[in-house]
Amino acid sequence: MSYYPYPQNPYQRPPESTGLSVASLVLGILSMLGFAIIILVPLAGVITGHLGYRREPNSRALSLAGLITSWIALVIAALVYAFVIWLVLWMPGAIYDYTDYAYNDLDYT
Repeated sequence: MSYYPYPQNPYQRPPESTGLSVASLVLGILSMLGFAIIILVPLAGVITGHLGYRREPNSRALSLAGLITSWIALVIAALVYAFVIWLVLWMPGAIYDYTDYAYNDLDYT
């Protein structure tokens, strides 16, 4: 009685996709380069980074790098937006502040 080993499987599993992680990294880099002004770019980077971190365990480093850069750009964009809104609301009051003028001391003679 001879034992033959089972034949090897000629088909290999296809490599896991790293599309979400790479997309997160690309969006994170783009948002750090200045596209964070369009708030959707870092927001999309955060979303794809979280999805890639959960679904693609082989490329967690890529998705983590994309998450970090996207979150940093999102915070910077939020601070810039808050500063611009504060500046727009504060500047008209600072420019047209006529409370320093005393209307009673005017000499009309």
